Amino acid sequence: MRRLLSFLLFTFFCCFLEAAAQQPQGRFLTDSIEVGKPFQYALSFRHSSQVDVFFPDTSADFRPFQVIKLEYFPTETTSRGSLDSAVYTLVTFELNKIQTLEVPVWTLTGRDCTAVYSQMDSIRLRELISPDAIDTLRLQTDTQIVPLRRQPNFPFMLLVSLLILMIGTGVYLLFGESITKQWELFLMFRRNQEFVKNFTRFTRDVNGVKGIDNVEKAVILWKKYLQRLERKPYATYTTKEITDNLSNAQLAEALKSIDSLIYGGLASFNTADSLNILREVALQSYRHRRIEIAQATPASSRTYQKSSQNDR
Repeated sequence: MRRLLSFLLFTFFCCFLEAAAQQPQGRFLTDSIEVGKPFQYALSFRHSSQVDVFFPDTSADFRPFQVIKLEYFPTETTSRGSLDSAVYTLVTFELNKIQTLEVPVWTLTGRDCTAVYSQMDSIRLRELISPDAIDTLRLQTDTQIVPLRRQPNFPFMLLVSLLILMIGTGVYLLFGESITKQWELFLMFRRNQEFVKNFTRFTRDVNGVKGIDNVEKAVILWKKYLQRLERKPYATYTTKEITDNLSNAQLAEALKSIDSLIYGGLASFNTADSLNILREVALQSYRHRRIEIAQATPASSRTYQKSSQNDR
């Protein structure tokens, strides 16, 4: 009797192992999930190499989950049989705290397929908002009426634009010449300030290592400034041509002294005085030009504006 009982228990245990070996194994690859966040579920099935099996695809019913991705793995065959496996990427929108899943695998037997279900596996839904926090929420019983935004009044905007255009045209006809003249004087003032600042920067150190370079840059700046003021190509003039156009004995001596320094390298203690003479000549020309523009007629003012634009 004892031997018979042992034989029956051994036979039952073998049958149990055989049944477990022929059942798909499915499990979640994480212990908790969140609503709308993807997670993975692994499914494997060890079977006889003589049996064809079919895993569910993305169109199968995985409720309460939805399949968004499927990854198959090649079949592995050993002496224990064949092993097929796949990993499913799932997502859930259910709010149950514990959600379960069992997945069928179909085996081909003769002319029919038999569904074999995996062991049921469960997973916990992670709560991001506690019930206590939800209970503290209160809906607003009354709302404040918000006025609708008004649409643009295009006829009124057109009328205002025409009115502004008419006023602007009238102001220009009455005061346009004066406004233009004052604007030109303001631009001349700004250019003069810029010239004085740059000229002073170049002439601050004329006896140092870069003294000759600074003097040369100061002379070039001076010629370009005079060219804009006098509307003559002073930048291309030689020293003799400049002195012929500007009859100034001190200017002639100053230019000769500067030429000796730049082209001959003959330093002189009068270099700073010569540069001051150049700056004074430029300032005199600037003051003379301002007086001409202030006293100019509208026609001559327009001629000067066109010449200034060409210089730019």
